[in-house]
Amino acid sequence: MLITRWALIITHLIGGAVQARAHTSYMYPNRFSVSQSGFITVQSAFTENVFRPEIAVDSADFHVVSPDGERKEFEHKTAHRQLVILEEELTADGTYRLTTGVRLGRKGRRMLVDGEWKPLFPSDAPVPDEALQVATTQTETVADVYVTKGAPSWGAVKAPIGRLVFMPVTHPNKIYLDETFEMDVVFDGAPLADKALTITREGGCFEEPEYKCFVKTGADGRLTAVFDKPGVYMIYTRHRACAPDGAETDERSYTTSLTFEVIR
Repeated sequence: MLITRWALIITHLIGGAVQARAHTSYMYPNRFSVSQSGFITVQSAFTENVFRPEIAVDSADFHVVSPDGERKEFEHKTAHRQLVILEEELTADGTYRLTTGVRLGRKGRRMLVDGEWKPLFPSDAPVPDEALQVATTQTETVADVYVTKGAPSWGAVKAPIGRLVFMPVTHPNKIYLDETFEMDVVFDGAPLADKALTITREGGCFEEPEYKCFVKTGADGRLTAVFDKPGVYMIYTRHRACAPDGAETDERSYTTSLTFEVIR
């Protein structure tokens, strides 16, 4: 269970009204903290059941943000059909950000019918007469995880990536059981008030009911939560907005995810 000072729904009705099930990208490390120099191994994939890879993330922007804020490529990357394996050696002390970077995905169309936006499939399908408006769209995703060597630091945490950004207030490698976790959700630098997010937990699909929490930010765009069970979690949200100038579509569907560990 997860408790927040804003809205919380714990539901066994998967694909409910708050956010429907869909593939979401993630970054998942073999560990979240190390005391000595060594390699971190990270897997990245799209999934509908958290941390169970289904489709490899074909990002051209995979990179590591070092504790001093420097951006560099992963030392090793191996792509498979259902997941990508990345390795990075942590040498300096501090917190590293391991990220897919900004990934542009599939394009599509949607149409306005009877006051409701609906997807238009296939991409070359004729537009129905009842459609009042048609918009072209493209997905844009970012998936992050933080790993710390030695003492936690903030340089990599405070470096924004993409337009839809999670800005941890609580350090993402210092999230403890029964203690408050806070995070701001912003788009183009502005807080997203009353924004719906989804939280899942590793192994939660085997629980009865399945563990899946729907939460909201406050009026200031801040999420405040307390976790009463340790484990590895992923939080994500989606946001639709006009595409930036020069884009090939009218709008973009943004998804940002963060993997983190809740410690006893």
